[in-house]
Amino acid sequence: MEIDRDSTEYLYFGWSGDPPAVGAEVAFMAAAARPTEGDWDDAIVVDSQSHELWDDAVASGVQGDYYVAILVGSFGGNTVVLTGATAYQPWNRLTDTTERPIRVAPVTVEVL
Repeated sequence: MEIDRDSTEYLYFGWSGDPPAVGAEVAFMAAAARPTEGDWDDAIVVDSQSHELWDDAVASGVQGDYYVAILVGSFGGNTVVLTGATAYQPWNRLTDTTERPIRVAPVTVEVL
């Protein structure tokens, strides 16, 4: 996945199964690094066709029963900013009432 360093846009990750009851987070890490508590940023669970981001998530080409979306870029005061000329490995963390799965996304994010 590629993003221009001056762009601000949603990035999507597909998940299968039931959406989490509590929420989702994403951490963008350098290769071989594991996230610590301060690395996680709140994300949006896009869990139905009635969600305003559903069509964009589907159009992204990512497959899943539902999606995790995170706005990346500095426009509008957004705080999730990835610096240029770096590749990141995204991690997803979902929080439900009894489980908290953490997965490494199968793609990297390259900032151009």
